[in-house]
Amino acid sequence: MTTKTVNLVVRVPDSLRKRAKAIAHLRGETVSDVVRQALQEYVAEGEHEAASVLSGDRLDALDDEAYARAILDRIARGERTFSHEEVWEELDRLESEGGVSG
Repeated sequence: MTTKTVNLVVRVPDSLRKRAKAIAHLRGETVSDVVRQALQEYVAEGEHEAASVLSGDRLDALDDEAYARAILDRIARGERTFSHEEVWEELDRLESEGGVSG
């Protein structure tokens, strides 16, 4: 059975293209082979995650992952972070003011 293929234009930094092309050449592959395989793996993983979410197995894990990514993004942007001690001090302060129940 023949599968219809289409061209897909993907913009990547030139340095990444050159590195991918060199590695693919060493492995006897084309960049198209590499991208096709990576895309197949990406889609398969996404389909597996979607099935897990729909069945209720991964909802909490995905929420945690999304939260962790958001925090890492904030750190990467240079936003302020708080130490464990600072968080507990703030919680203690809020609790003493009646803002948080212990």
